[in-house]
Amino acid sequence: MAGRILVLDDEENYAEMLQDLLREHNYQVDMATRPERAIDQLEEIPYDLVISDYKMPVMDGADFLKKARELYPNLPFILVSGLMNTPELVKVANMSVTLVMEKPLDTAAFLSHVAKFAEAMTADEKEAFARESARSGAQAAKELRSYPEEPRFFSAGSAISKRFMQDAWSVCRSGAHLFMLEPSGGDAALAVKDISVWRGNLDKPIQAVDFEAFTTGGAGKVKELLAHEEMSDVVSVRLSSPDQIAEAKGHFEKVLQAVEVAKDSLVVYLLEGSMPEADFLQMTESAGCVVPELRKRPADVAQYARRFARLVADRAAKPQAAEFTPEAVYAVLAFEWPGNYQQVQDVISKAVKESEDSPMTLDTLKGMLGDVAVPAPEARLAAFVKNAQVNQLDALLASGETVEALARRLELGSSPQTEDDLRKIPLINPKLANL
Repeated sequence: MAGRILVLDDEENYAEMLQDLLREHNYQVDMATRPERAIDQLEEIPYDLVISDYKMPVMDGADFLKKARELYPNLPFILVSGLMNTPELVKVANMSVTLVMEKPLDTAAFLSHVAKFAEAMTADEKEAFARESARSGAQAAKELRSYPEEPRFFSAGSAISKRFMQDAWSVCRSGAHLFMLEPSGGDAALAVKDISVWRGNLDKPIQAVDFEAFTTGGAGKVKELLAHEEMSDVVSVRLSSPDQIAEAKGHFEKVLQAVEVAKDSLVVYLLEGSMPEADFLQMTESAGCVVPELRKRPADVAQYARRFARLVADRAAKPQAAEFTPEAVYAVLAFEWPGNYQQVQDVISKAVKESEDSPMTLDTLKGMLGDVAVPAPEARLAAFVKNAQVNQLDALLASGETVEALARRLELGSSPQTEDDLRKIPLINPKLANL
């Protein structure tokens, strides 16, 4: 499987040049222009290789290498710099730098070294990636591709999560504020990070405040928050109850009139809880989006589980602990994760810490998830397909189609009357369970 590379250089043009070069050779690449933000990314995303400049203000390449080594003792690390003196070379050598390369880079030699530490996407992976980004129908394909690039932080491998990100991005492009309703323990904050990147903020940090702090001081407080050029032009505001939605809308209208820069910024209001989706969308009108629960997003559960397993296993120098036995894989995908993203992070991280340097087993997960029933190998495919059917039907209903209309279109007869009826119907195509 293709790995992921992090490029760090305080000169944005140079970082973009390296990113473009690597992407042209089919590598998955993220970039940062500040070492402190690169550290944040290392804490959230498992990388196979880091490529860093040496001469940087505030924190140079050696200091960044030291902090990176505290997180990942064995992470391959290439330093790219102009001429370095002997003390500097000795310093980074003592920190176990993998390789030092001088600017201007010999492109062929650089790519040759990168290939030793990170895998490029194969032709099959590129084809699969392209298929994943497309659906039948020209309009559907247009919808899925209209955000700038695949999310880096928020996992959007499922159709329903792709649609959420598309809806959120559409709101951001047409207005200066966005409301998100997320389930308990949800991953809305990750979506906000990706939206900030898409708006051209690169690795600038997002200011996160609660509603009371945001509104205290009126327009002057908002102007103060938006005055920091080193911060993202996206501000995340946490609401504590649905009652604050109307107040937030009124406050924002006053801000737009009094603060010129607010028109070019984005305020994202996050509300966590079990408020009915229809009520939320009615209250927020065209500026609201609902983060789907993880139980409806098996592909995203798998990606998050793998991400956390890699992060913890790499830090603990237990590479085998990042793998899962087949029974553990089924348990992870079959469990409904009522605590959503936060629960996946807590459970998988704890499971890796408690494991030896060997693949995670079902017994380890059972101690944290309860007695998860795992069918015999020959029955697992049918169970997976049935679960996938339920998720697909949920995704179709989320697009606004009624149960009755969906049942007619799929030729399911007149028996399904409610969403629960749809979830209980047998496999629409039983042959899929016998592949």
